[in-house]
Amino acid sequence: MYVVVGVTGSSGLILSLRLVEVLSSMNYRVDVVISRASMKVAEGECVSPDFFTSKVRELGAKEVYWEDELDAPLSSSSYAVYVDWVAIVPATIKTISAIAYGFADNLVIRAATNALRLGKKVIAVVRETPLGVIELKSLYMAAKAGVVIVPAVVGFYTKPSTLRDVIDFIVGKILDAAGVKDHSLYARWPQSKDLKSDLCLEMYGGR
Repeated sequence: MYVVVGVTGSSGLILSLRLVEVLSSMNYRVDVVISRASMKVAEGECVSPDFFTSKVRELGAKEVYWEDELDAPLSSSSYAVYVDWVAIVPATIKTISAIAYGFADNLVIRAATNALRLGKKVIAVVRETPLGVIELKSLYMAAKAGVVIVPAVVGFYTKPSTLRDVIDFIVGKILDAAGVKDHSLYARWPQSKDLKSDLCLEMYGGR
């Protein structure tokens, strides 16, 4: 399997790193396309831009491109036939709007657009909140165009106890949306009912 991961300038870069790590551990080929704006986010969330890009490679990315490398193979639909699916993690509303309305001016958007043209799955992980009418309209239009929207939200029924649990739940949902069922990143319902922890009890005790 061959997956392209786009990284854009929204909060949540750790999600893209974990996705690359998990896919690589499953012996998928992973290419990563990074936006310049995401490197500004990396300064505050992921040590530094250099740390993020080096970690992407260390975790298993086969090729790493910048968004302005429009001469890269991923820019062409004739090459996109080899790609199985695309995930944009995290996905800015600007990126989603550009995909929805066909404004393919960078490599992240071109990779996604080419995948949609060929009937392949494109998954966009949105962390933005709250969402106004403009954002919701863009998400709706993207969904109509074939994009699967996976909000970066917490599944409380999995009873997360660490930040890693939260991250793995979201990454697991990305895999679910792509049709990758063979993973154990989170406890599925109803198995999650058997988990012993209780968030309310942990926060507020037995009173």
